[in-house]
Formats: sequence, C-alpha cells, structure tokens
Amino acid sequence: MKKLFLFFVFLFSGALFSQNNLGYFKKDFIKSLDKNFNEEQLNNIFSKYSNLITHQSDITQLTSSLKGERISVFPLVDFKNESLYQDNINNLLNSENKYQRLFSYLLIGASNDLTKENILLQRLKTEKEGNLIWCGMSLLGMKTTHVTEMFDFLVENEDFGDAHMLPLYLKLDKDSLRETSYKYCNSNNIKAKILAVQVLSQTGKDDKTEKIILEAIKNFEINYKGYAIYTAKELQIGNLLNILKPLLNDEKTKNISLEALANSPTKEDNVFLFNLIGDKGEVSDEILNALLESKNINSISKGFEILKSDRASKDYFFFNRNEFLESDELLPKVQDVILNTKNPKIVANLLRLLDNRSDDKSMDILINFLQNKNEDLRYWSASALQNKTSDKLKKILPNLISDEEIRTVALVKLLIQNKIDNLQPLFEKIYEENKNDDESDWQRASLEYLSQFPLDKDKIIFRKILENKDSDFALEYSSAEGLANLKDNDSIDLLVKKSEEKRKESDLNARVFLVALSKLKSEKSKKEIESFLNSEEEIVRELVSELLKNW
Repeated sequence: MKKLFLFFVFLFSGALFSQNNLGYFKKDFIKSLDKNFNEEQLNNIFSKYSNLITHQSDITQLTSSLKGERISVFPLVDFKNESLYQDNINNLLNSENKYQRLFSYLLIGASNDLTKENILLQRLKTEKEGNLIWCGMSLLGMKTTHVTEMFDFLVENEDFGDAHMLPLYLKLDKDSLRETSYKYCNSNNIKAKILAVQVLSQTGKDDKTEKIILEAIKNFEINYKGYAIYTAKELQIGNLLNILKPLLNDEKTKNISLEALANSPTKEDNVFLFNLIGDKGEVSDEILNALLESKNINSISKGFEILKSDRASKDYFFFNRNEFLESDELLPKVQDVILNTKNPKIVANLLRLLDNRSDDKSMDILINFLQNKNEDLRYWSASALQNKTSDKLKKILPNLISDEEIRTVALVKLLIQNKIDNLQPLFEKIYEENKNDDESDWQRASLEYLSQFPLDKDKIIFRKILENKDSDFALEYSSAEGLANLKDNDSIDLLVKKSEEKRKESDLNARVFLVALSKLKSEKSKKEIESFLNSEEEIVRELVSELLKNW
C-alpha cells in the first residue's frame, strides 16, 4: 500500500486531470462497486478526477493553481444526497477490499459527509499506510471538531520535514488548536512538543501563549529550541534579548534567534541587533536575511541601509519572500537602493519588487535598466515591465530589440503588448538565424512575434513548422496562431491534421488548433471542432461550446 500511496503523489504531480466531470465520474463510481475493484482502477480514478476526490491535497491545489483553475471546497457535496451514493457508500466503507475502502474515505471527505465522521475516527486506529493517511486527510478536510485526536494522528503519521497534512490541520478551529497545543507543550514525546509549538505560531498571540513559548525556548533541548524560537518570531513576541543572547553562539539556534530579534516589537531587542552590525565593514548574510525577512519595518529599513551602502557580501542574494518589501511605505527605499547599490545581484532582486508599480519613478528606473550592460538586469527590468505601457517605452523598444548587444527575449512580449507591429523583417532574420537551434529562446520568441503580426509571406515559415513532426509544441502553437491571424483558409487541412494528431495524445493538446480553426470559418473547421463536443475532458468541451456559440 505504501507503493500505491507514493504512486499517487507521482501521479498528482504529472498528470492532466479532467475537471469536475461528474457525469463520467458516476460511471466510474459504479465500476468501483465491483468486489474485484483493484489498484489500477483506483489509480485511474485518481488521474481523472483529482479535483473531485482529492481537492484538499496541496499537490492538487498547486496543480490547479498553476493551470488557473478553481477547486470547489467540497466538490461532491450534492452527490452525497443522491441514491447512487447513499445506497453504496457503506458497502465501500465496510469492504474487505482495501482499494474500495480507500475510495470511500475520499468520497466521504469530498462530499463532507459528517455522518461518517465517527467511523473514520475509529478507522484511524485500524487502517494501514495509504488508507490510514487518506482517512485522516478526509477528516481534516471536513474540518473535524476532534482536534486532539487529529493532533495524535499527525504526531504518529506526519513527516514534519515534508508536511502535507499539517496545513489542513491548521485550518481547524483556532481556539481548539490552541488549547490542544497547550496540553502537549510539556509532553515526553518530542515530536508532540515540536508540533505543539509549531501550531501555536498560527493561533495568535496572548499572554498564556507568550509564557509557554518563552518557557519552551528555555527548557527545550538545544536541537529543538529552534522550533520554539520560530514561533516567537512569527508571533512577534518581544523582550527576547536575555533569553536569546546566549543562543547566538550556537550554530543550531543562531540564525533563527537573529530573525526573532529582528521581528521583535521591543526596542531593546532591535537596538542590540543593530549594534551587532556596527558602522563599518561587511555585514553577514545571516543578519541581512533576518532584517529583510522581518515583519518589522524598522528592521527592513535597516536592511535597506546596508544594501545601499554596499556592505553586503559580494555574493549576497536574497529571495523576495516578504510581502512587507512590496509596501508603499518601503517603495522609496527600494528605489533608492536600486539606484545606488553597485551589486547587480541585489538590483536584480529589487527590480522584481517593481512588478506591480506603474508610478513615474518606477517606470523610469525600469526603462533605463533595459539599456544596462548587465544581461540579468535587462531581463528583470523587461519582466517587471510586462503588461505596462508608456510613450517613452514605446519609443525606445524598437531600438532596443534592434541592438544585438542589449536585446533580451523578455522584450518581445513588451513589443506585442505595446502593439509595435512593424518589425517583421527583423524577427524573420532572428528566426532564420536560430531555426536550427532547438534550445534557442530566440527561436520561440521571434516566432511568437511573427504569429501576432504576421505577413502573408510568413505562412511559409508557419506551415514548415507544422509539417515537421519533430517541431517543438511552442513553435506549433505560434504557427497555428499565425495562420489563423492571417485568415489562411488554405491551411485548414493542415490544422485539422495537427488537431487529430494531438488528440491521439490528449484532447487537451488539441485545444490550440481548435482555437485556430475557429478563426478560419469553414464547414471543415466547424466539423473538426464539433467532433470534440463529447470529449472526456470538460475543459475541452467548454472550449468547444464557446467556440461554436457565435459561429
């Protein structure tokens, strides 16, 4: 069963899923009632209906987010009221077949069937491996009120180094989470103690919590103190200096202690940290990280002062993980550092903070960096300018893309967005120079431009790509779009052929060609689009309906 569970994880990360396809799901549900229902059939259901039955999984959530899709909180909530469910769920739930039982746990969770909550709680004591995990996941997804039982379940079954269930647990009632954690902070079970202080980082700050966390910092073994310090940091607990000062000398606790001091609302804690920095010399990466990842504006401002004065190490790099870095209050400081630091790695990071900025100063900074000698800075400034326009930008873009020394592929999207549509000769030349290099970003970028502003002669390029069975899909996408934008009805047969080739792999892969065919109005193109009306992929069926709506 462990093998099965690992396979599920793999499957989630790589498969293309059918979305909310309830009609087809019911047919497969009926098949699951067979006593010989097996692992292969269960895996097939996982692959086809992840958004229905594993909606609570962080992997399913991530996959859908990347695809721009929404997931219902309880996608089968209405299904549980149907006789098909009511007449059969107990048979699956009580089956000797482990695959049927696992499927029942998923169904109960996805339908929020609270009538089965107590049974699932009992199963936590008897089930094994994959079945046990999904039983627990379903209870968590239903936001069970049995918080203590689920705490014990997590202690026994969650891998804290790769936690998938903890995020669901943290969505349970905050007061219950807090009270349960209080009970376990002094447990003899070290895993329980760690989980307890981790949970308290998410339940809010009050006097009792502060006292418990400070005691945990004092009393936990050195290998585990970091968990308690982390909670102190997250809750912005103050008056930490006396308890953390000795821990700055231990590599196990040094960095997290610096972060807690930087996040503290207590002036004494901040002043001590700032004094560690001094007035001259290079500032350690650890201290800079603590300052720039803080929720304390004063600490972040201090970090920016250090960056501006070029006191960071030559190779210093930080991730923009802190939402406070994007605040209006800090914008002038971000701009100031960009204009004054000599460290290109820092500038590259800070340019990304201007992604959502369209004020005059930010725009000027980004446009000026398009001409910088550093390729990375040119790229990130172009990236930050996506979906923005200005007269100055429109004026400078043609010159930039024409200059081989400073142009970057990120400029192509800017050209398209700003509707600069007279550069076909240049991009035809770029394409010819790169057409034999399958790894060339310029090959794809030049074709993307040509597809948006195609000339009649470009159809030769587009057709050659589509006729080549080894062409990259991105090139095929652009070529289909280019022919459609040219209203090239002579290419309908070719587009139909590509559509049929792609549907052998997946109906999803044919969508590009269906969209292209919809722009080339003919009976043949309409017939090809209509052939997908009964696709097993709901996304495709919805697309087809939309394409045919205004035919």
